[in-house]
Amino acid sequence: MPVFMPDQGVSGKVAVQAMTARARYSDRMLISADVIDVLDPMSGLVLAGEAGGRLTFALWRDGAVRLLDDRLAENSRRELPLGDDVCVLAASSLDLLVLASAGGLVIAGEEVVTVPGVPADAAALLGGLLVVAVPDGERHRLLVLDPATGAILDDQAIDADDARAFLHPHPSEDTAILELAMGQDGVLAFRVDVEGSRLHLTEILAGDDPVVAGFSPSGARLLLTPYPSDPQTVRVLSWPDLKEISRLDASDVDAEYGFGLAGCWINDDRAAVYATEDALIVADENLDSSERIVLPIDFGDEGEIERLTHLGSGNVAVGAWTPAGRLTLVVRLI
Repeated sequence: MPVFMPDQGVSGKVAVQAMTARARYSDRMLISADVIDVLDPMSGLVLAGEAGGRLTFALWRDGAVRLLDDRLAENSRRELPLGDDVCVLAASSLDLLVLASAGGLVIAGEEVVTVPGVPADAAALLGGLLVVAVPDGERHRLLVLDPATGAILDDQAIDADDARAFLHPHPSEDTAILELAMGQDGVLAFRVDVEGSRLHLTEILAGDDPVVAGFSPSGARLLLTPYPSDPQTVRVLSWPDLKEISRLDASDVDAEYGFGLAGCWINDDRAAVYATEDALIVADENLDSSERIVLPIDFGDEGEIERLTHLGSGNVAVGAWTPAGRLTLVVRLI
């Protein structure tokens, strides 16, 4: 995997430091942050299941889907003749891949099937079937497809003007959360279940504008980061009853500009969020004992965390913007 080295500025500093960054002392936690690697940007990274008890990920790059390990090192690849404008939406190893392409939705299993006229922006594999979100003007369509043939088995429409969809599958149940981000109009969220071949949608967290940062590895908790219009509070909810367990206010960690959208679980006991223009924050599962983590990024005008991805084994992918360009830090938080 190539190292991102646009110049000898920010990324050069990262490589030279090769650091172990020490977090500030806490009564309960002392987090060590080891920067394992500095890589090209990986905004299209998708969970692809497990291999040997460790998580794997899929990414489209240079004409192939790359299967990556929990340090984002490439293990194998599957080449597909799809052109350049391609994004992986869902994956089960390299055996079943769901991709958005200029020609439509591509399902690459034993055979490669293209479903034209389906410009999907999110997908999830639930109970052996494929659930796909498709923008359609002032609404979003949610489809159930047979992954072997591409046949559409169910189709429901949701009013959501100019929305971007995200599907968050539960780690152990055949259910998911559909998040529809509508810019200044806020966020809609739905629980998605497939009963037989039919969709069952239940709106959740109505009026909360929830930004879903993900399920905990056990699936018992849900991490929510704040919508930009009110960036002051991160919350943890129980699943499936969605009762609030705990919250972290920006004032608790002296986050002057509140929290960004980025967040993820590190493991069942810890979560990571981003204090805007400030620092990576790690807290326990109840959002207590929070610590600022030192990273080789100058925040504010000189850097921004855009995405945090749970990799397993204590590893997190930090998708960052810097003046020198975008990059991905693989960080082990222990």
